[in-house]
Order: sequence, then structure tokens, then C-alpha cells
Amino acid sequence: MTRDQFITGQAFRVGAKKYQGEATFTYADGCILKQSRSSTDDVVLFTNHHCNVTTVGKNSFKGFVYVMDKLVRVSYKFEVLEIV
Repeated sequence: MTRDQFITGQAFRVGAKKYQGEATFTYADGCILKQSRSSTDDVVLFTNHHCNVTTVGKNSFKGFVYVMDKLVRVSYKFEVLEIV
């Protein structure tokens, strides 16, 4: 995946597809949205907020989310994101 594909909201997953119906993600309005998919036909059933994005660089993005009052930070390079 490229930075431009990420910014325009192209759906992606982290790494290769592992199973039918695996969740995918998309970037919109400064956050990552999780797309929950059907296990029978891989269609998107619903979308919800997954984490906030703080920085979109040339090669990666950084984000954070709070889980049970704990701050969790993530950083992913665009090259490990697979386009759906």
C-alpha cells in the first residue's frame, strides 16, 4: 500500500489474509475504522471506530487508543499493509 492509497481511504488489512471474513481497516477523518466482514461472502457488515491517527508520514502512520484506561500506541509502515 502507498501513502496516497492510505489517505484516500483504500481498505486494507495488516499482512496477508488469514481467513474468510477477516476484519479490514480504512482511514477516514483522522482515525482508523474497522470493517467487520461476513464469513460467508466477505461483505462489510458494519464499520466502527478502531483508533485515532496522530501522524501520517511518508512511510508510516502512528496512532493510539485507550483500552480499559491504558494508552496503546501503534505504528505501521505502509509496506506491511495489504490492499483489499
